[in-house]
Amino acid sequence: MSSEFSSAFQALIDYIESKNFNHTPYPEEKRVTLSLSGKNANFRFTARITNDDDYLQVSALYPFSVREEKLRPSTAELITRANYCMPLGKFEMDMADGEVRFHLTHVIGELGLTSEMIEKHFMTAYFTMDRYFPAFMQHIHAGYTPEDAVFHAEMDLQLERPANGPKPSKNAWANPEATTQPHPFDSTKGEAKTRPKKSPGGQDELPL
Repeated sequence: MSSEFSSAFQALIDYIESKNFNHTPYPEEKRVTLSLSGKNANFRFTARITNDDDYLQVSALYPFSVREEKLRPSTAELITRANYCMPLGKFEMDMADGEVRFHLTHVIGELGLTSEMIEKHFMTAYFTMDRYFPAFMQHIHAGYTPEDAVFHAEMDLQLERPANGPKPSKNAWANPEATTQPHPFDSTKGEAKTRPKKSPGGQDELPL
């Protein structure tokens, strides 16, 4: 690639080519697109170097849109619930057409981009998209509430906790060391189920 292009964009292309990903580069725009296959669906990725080479931005698009306008407010609630405590990146939805994506930004800094940093951001988007895809499908097509759909998407994290572990205190929301958080899952029975605390080190301990 010509030296006229930024070192950050070159590092991005070098990483993608090292993984043998089928991709389409747009050097003049410092942008590259590709698709990755997850367990649940195929996701379209766009990575860009923006703001005078200050930011690496990675966006991943779901292969669906929320076409029913009446479902978009409740889908926005699902996104808010999924985003809560997420340390890296966030889900977004275009309220005009229902497009849903996961987006994250990395400040490049003086040290530039390393392949390890690029991979962490790509894989964070990849695993997060794959984890929550069933939640969106359950809500849009099976009538799950946003709360129930997110709870089921995170169920495997809760099952990893010891069966007879301590119950969370009433003020567990304010306790950063708590392993679980109160989560009102089934109000009809007057009980509160627990929702796993997301790890500060990644999206629920991503297998990177």
